[in-house]
Amino acid sequence: MEPFIQAAPEIDVEEIMSAIQKQIQEKKDAGLLRQSEIDEIAEMELQPLPDFLEIPHIYEPVLYPGFAENMAPPAALEDIQEKGLVKGIMKKVRGLLAPWMRFMNRPLYVELKTGINDLQKKVPIILQSSEYIRLLHNAMHNLIVEATKLKTDHELLKTRMRVLEDKVEFLENRQRAMEKRLPGA
Repeated sequence: MEPFIQAAPEIDVEEIMSAIQKQIQEKKDAGLLRQSEIDEIAEMELQPLPDFLEIPHIYEPVLYPGFAENMAPPAALEDIQEKGLVKGIMKKVRGLLAPWMRFMNRPLYVELKTGINDLQKKVPIILQSSEYIRLLHNAMHNLIVEATKLKTDHELLKTRMRVLEDKVEFLENRQRAMEKRLPGA
């Protein structure tokens, strides 16, 4: 009969189990574990691990569908790192070109900075506007609810009035009929 769990021949299961039992005994001696907890763990039903390939992706790329499948694999780290002489030459070239690059990028930097400042000035207005929109939405919702209640009450009062009119008419007809029956009236 084959064992329940099989391990590769180079793995010594008996040694691993004895190490685990030794650790459990050390924790019991230190007072960190009780026998009831150990028994609970031993009697616990084993659950299979989920297959991660079967777990569906929750987030789908909505903006760029198929992007992950068509993306090129990342370049190896050795390809990215520059080697000795080339590294030194590139460092000197970058040092010579740095002022020119700063000069060329300055207009973009200034424009971006002023755009950010303008946006920061507009953010309180935007937040205040969104707060007004929320307040207006809540006010309109409350008005609609109250108008609906008033319409229902109005219809109910109309119905009651019709019932009362019918009762008054019935009583008037009854009074006339009683007056006709009385001999002296």
